[in-house]
Amino acid sequence: MCSTDRTSVQRRNVKGEKELIREGKNADACQRRSRAEGKRVSSETLQFAAIISLMALISYFTMPATLTARVPTVGHVWYYGWLAALSTGLGALPLLFFSKPSDFWLGASNAIAAGMMLSASYSLVTEGVALDPDGASLLGYEISHVTRVIVGVILGMVFVRYTKSYVEGYEDLRLGDITGLEAAKICLIVSVMTLHSFAEGLGIGVSFCGKGGAHLGAFISASLAVHNVPEGLAVALVLVPRGVPKFQTFAMAICSSLPQPLIAVPVYLFVEQFIVWEPVGLGFAAGAMFWVACFELISDAIKEMSIPMCSFSLSCSFAGMMAISAWIDVVTAHPES
Repeated sequence: MCSTDRTSVQRRNVKGEKELIREGKNADACQRRSRAEGKRVSSETLQFAAIISLMALISYFTMPATLTARVPTVGHVWYYGWLAALSTGLGALPLLFFSKPSDFWLGASNAIAAGMMLSASYSLVTEGVALDPDGASLLGYEISHVTRVIVGVILGMVFVRYTKSYVEGYEDLRLGDITGLEAAKICLIVSVMTLHSFAEGLGIGVSFCGKGGAHLGAFISASLAVHNVPEGLAVALVLVPRGVPKFQTFAMAICSSLPQPLIAVPVYLFVEQFIVWEPVGLGFAAGAMFWVACFELISDAIKEMSIPMCSFSLSCSFAGMMAISAWIDVVTAHPES
């Protein structure tokens, strides 16, 4: 009996030692994960600080001596376009404070982003159709704005369709920790939003030309700056739920609008050459966003939520964006002199 008792005690001691070792390993693993998380947060914070510092430096050194001038200069055109692009980051800020959402909220964010893009597509088409006549013709036949917008819409949808097939061919595509089809989808959506900004930059450049261009350009830039806030939110609603780091999302939202100041300057300098293509550019951006909204975001949304809930979220988003656009048009209306 004494030998049996000693054996039992030894077995319990060995078992206790193994449990202690296992607990120690678990504690070490938790500490390593905690340190890694701390390093990640510190790295993201430094990246965010670097981005803010860079934007502040660019804003300071490119600011014109006077923000208002009777005759605008290239510096004015760049600076107003730059401020409009920066406002896109404001839309992404709210999502910096949220953790990765559930599958339902992933679907809802896709539906809301789709509604915003459909609203933007509609606004781009109506804007292109309503442009002032420019007398463009081909082989002696006048080409209306409607025709050019339709051509742009078709080209935009075809472009996104073939770009999607091309990008998805790279199965090893990587965006940080995101790989495969999700990385391809993110690249596609950010690319489409960036293309859309080219059309808006064209509008900024044209608005600064002609009589009263300084005031009209400022109004148009302010209008686009307000428009860019929900567009930045749309970008963030797509990227954050898919696991893109939050501060990278903030940077990518702003980068998607950088074509606005970059294209506004050459358009301002060579407006006669660019103005004919403005309806095509607006239609192209509208068609690209329409394709992404319908065949990417909505199809993803209905995988995570019911069709009625998806329709409700999309409709509310679309109506909200249209209301904001109408309010901006009223507030920034520039009376003819």
